Parts: sequence; C-alpha cells; structure tokens
Amino acid sequence: SWDFDYNRKLAQLAEQAGFDYALTQIRFTAGYGAENQHESVSFSQDLLGATQKLKVIAALLPGPWNPTLAAKQIATISHLTAGRIAVNIVSGWFRGEFKAIGEHWLDHEERYARSEEFIRCLQGIWQEEHFTFNGDFYRYRDYVMKPKPLLPLPEIFQGGSSRAARDMAARVSDWYFTNGNDLESIRQQVEDIKQKA
Repeated sequence: SWDFDYNRKLAQLAEQAGFDYALTQIRFTAGYGAENQHESVSFSQDLLGATQKLKVIAALLPGPWNPTLAAKQIATISHLTAGRIAVNIVSGWFRGEFKAIGEHWLDHEERYARSEEFIRCLQGIWQEEHFTFNGDFYRYRDYVMKPKPLLPLPEIFQGGSSRAARDMAARVSDWYFTNGNDLESIRQQVEDIKQKA
C-alpha cells in the first residue's frame, strides 16, 4: 500500500527487527505495478521521522533531478535526521516515463555516463568548499553549498547488471545493487566489481 501510516509502521517494524536500511523507489508515472507512488525524497524524510535508527535510501533519477537540488535536499535531510539518509541513483530504463514527462531519452551508455557525472557532482558539492566541474551533462563553476551534509557523507547506492552499470559502481558508488541471478553469476559479478574497485 502507498498509504503513509502503513509505510511508517513497516519502517518501524523493520527497525525493530534489526534492519539497517529501507529503500524508497521512484516512478514519475503511475503504473508499473503501483498506481500511486510518492516522491522518494519527501517520502524518505517522512519514514525517517517515524524511526530512530533506520537509514532510508531515497531513489533519485538523473534527468528529472539536477545534482544541485538533490545535493541540497539530501544535505538538509542529513541534518534533520542525524545523517540517516542515503541515495540510490537510478539510471532509468523506462523510456515511456521520460517521454511522458518531456525528458530527453539517452541511450543506455549515455544514461550511465550521466549517472556517473551526477554522482561525481553530489560528491564534489558535498566535499569541496568551491566546487568546479565541467562534464558532458553538468557544469559548475566555483559553487559553494552550505551546510554540507553531516559526516560520514550520505552513502551512494546504485544498481544495474550491465557492464556499464558495474563499471560505474566500481568507480563512484559506495554500494552496488544487483538483480537476481544464480549464485555463481552473482559471485562472478561481486569478484568483477571488487577487482575494478
């Protein structure tokens, strides 16, 4: 259920059961098995307000989100929740969603290139006093954002099974989500990412 009370209760039960993290998803269009979905950053903040120890991972989709807004939102929530917010960078696979909201659709490799720049920008904005970046998708010149998030910085999660996803995870992500596979294939993915990281 998308109901707030139901999800607050689930977060509290997860915390009581010893879970460390909860993940909120992002979809901008209704459907995909869930007609009603909340915006993930606001929803994550609500779940954090209903818990004491649980970390909540807010899904962010580069394209609709700009790193400036995301960095500011997450830094603010970090201060409100004693640093219990994290992010999951979703590179996007649902072309119909991008078309429906007027976002430019990038091919697979470009989506991961944009996501990597997005992560590098988040990290730079959060870590550097005067952030400068000149990429293919994002540009900053002597950008100062305060307050920075609490330390340790919000963790960055990222998923995907492709070569581009795994390579990006090894370069810039703190955590890597993988889709289901047989045990040996997952073992090979883990070893591959360990070696590249």
